[in-house]
Amino acid sequence: MPLPKPHRRLLFVDSQSEVAYDETSPGNPAHAIGGSEATLVRVAIGLAADFTIDVVQHARATPHAGGGVNWQPWDQLDRLAAQADAIVIQRHDALAPRLRRRNARARIVLWLHDWVDLDSAPRGTSRAELRALVYRMVGVTRVCVSPAHAANVAAALQRDRLFPGLFRADIRVIYNPVVVLRPAPAPPVDRDRLLFASAPWKGIEQVLAAFAAVRAAIPSMQLFIASPAYDVADNAAAPEGVTFLGPLPQDRLHAELAGALCLFGPQAKVPETFGLVFAEAHALGTPALAHDFGAAVDLLSPEERLDARDLPAVVARIKAWRDGARPQVAANPAFALDTILTQWRALLA
Repeated sequence: MPLPKPHRRLLFVDSQSEVAYDETSPGNPAHAIGGSEATLVRVAIGLAADFTIDVVQHARATPHAGGGVNWQPWDQLDRLAAQADAIVIQRHDALAPRLRRRNARARIVLWLHDWVDLDSAPRGTSRAELRALVYRMVGVTRVCVSPAHAANVAAALQRDRLFPGLFRADIRVIYNPVVVLRPAPAPPVDRDRLLFASAPWKGIEQVLAAFAAVRAAIPSMQLFIASPAYDVADNAAAPEGVTFLGPLPQDRLHAELAGALCLFGPQAKVPETFGLVFAEAHALGTPALAHDFGAAVDLLSPEERLDARDLPAVVARIKAWRDGARPQVAANPAFALDTILTQWRALLA
């Protein structure tokens, strides 16, 4: 009888998170992590049946084992990188050449989560060509989290290129998985209730201005704001009708989403690369109102997108939805955890 083959080793590397996290963190309001970190946790745990999984974190001081995953401190990076069959680097692309020097055979993947501001990105033809050459030599695959995000990254990588067709980047799209906790029984939809569920740096001042216009036209409207533990919204300058919920456990957040007229996010400041809360809202039957940019183009219907700077349009859309024109939305099977894990297995095979 043949012996079972040993698991291949998969290393996730997170040099960006300011706090350590593990299998207990997603959905826990006391753990100050964002959607990209929660997504890494779910993907790492989901792949643990197929790989020996290590997650090295810059913010972690001591090792921890849980969820089938080894959560490792930063001082273990070089040792684990040398042993890995595949390395997935969260966000920090400058680590790829260093880790290639530690391991000449591993598959290296840059898992990108951030939108590139093309107006402020570093420029220069020599810099662009050298970057393209280095990453071609390193052998890097970039994973983006939506088609819009992939197009943004591709545009940033081609910017200022002298020979844009040479050393073309390998860019793939794998969505973030969407896992929702459906409230039972489902709450009734309150047509006077709006919910903003994001970090305040994602244009909350524009959202508050839009809500003030809505409230002036419809005095019964209420806006509830849920913000993550790593960036709690300040209620000092809130207009009338705004309630700050602070960080919420995932079941409570999803109950808030399920009972709202809509996810209210009319801001034109920060594009979403995936828009996890958009997808969660849809899975709970709640439409989203958002500016027509970033991943909103991929995730939301035309009825849910508008120019967020056009306040009369925002008010008109809310009025229409209150009066019965609210779009019907549902979960997208492309975002199911099993589907996403299958795509990661195929990439890392």
